[in-house]
Amino acid sequence: MNHDYDAELRKEIRKFISACHILHHHGILDAYGHLSFRHPLKPDIFLMSRSIASALVSSSDDLIQYYVADCRPLIPSKLSESYLERFIHSEIYKQYPNINSVVHSHSETVIPYTVNRVRLRPVMHLAGFLRPKGPPVWDIAAVQVQKKFAVTGREDLSQVLEPPREDQVDILVKDEYYGRKLAYSFAQGGAVTLMRGHGFTAVGDSIEMAVFRAIYTEKNARTLTASMVGQESARATMSFGTGSDPGIYTLSRQEALASNDVVEATLQRPWDLWVREVEVLPLYRNNA
Repeated sequence: MNHDYDAELRKEIRKFISACHILHHHGILDAYGHLSFRHPLKPDIFLMSRSIASALVSSSDDLIQYYVADCRPLIPSKLSESYLERFIHSEIYKQYPNINSVVHSHSETVIPYTVNRVRLRPVMHLAGFLRPKGPPVWDIAAVQVQKKFAVTGREDLSQVLEPPREDQVDILVKDEYYGRKLAYSFAQGGAVTLMRGHGFTAVGDSIEMAVFRAIYTEKNARTLTASMVGQESARATMSFGTGSDPGIYTLSRQEALASNDVVEATLQRPWDLWVREVEVLPLYRNNA
């Protein structure tokens, strides 16, 4: 039994390390950002790497196990090696037992859609998980005001102009309160939440699915940006084929749902390719 247990965990750790490399290779993670997964046999525990760049994760020694309940490391001395924003992961796992992997990215391609009031609507069939209206944008500044209101008991929120003094205004999700508020944004079953001026968080029922969604969130953002640039050029030169600006086509609800079915049926195909890509590159090492 112990042999089977160890084999299952080792398999998931090796997959996790490959996923860290894949996310770096695709520009989703760099020196910052992180991936986690729920323990395959102990759902009250999750794992993520120590606070290093994802490209440099190479063995099980680089991983830390945490309690979902309060985000404490199983080995207390590992606390100093932990990511500040690990609470993003713990609070999502706490609220959603069907979520088994979380990606948090600071993608420069996606961040503009957290600040420019343009919705990140799906324009490609492999990004149907973004939903027709696009993912929500979570703003920690509003939550900081809510937290101050809860602490002070003031009835008029319009008078609360400054964030609470006990908080650093660095927009990091570094405690259970902010992690829980972020996790609420997934309550309607969404796969991605954008974070104002910060990046995005993607979730999945497996490492493969979370990685796929993170990569195609970035790809969709890049494609939508290119579409808007092309549209502006056509408007400036009056070169629309129909003679008038038709706008940008996005996926309908039915198209988005259908595309998700296709992704689930073919997910292994891109995953196998991505694993092989990082296996042959000398930067990445997977000794698990």
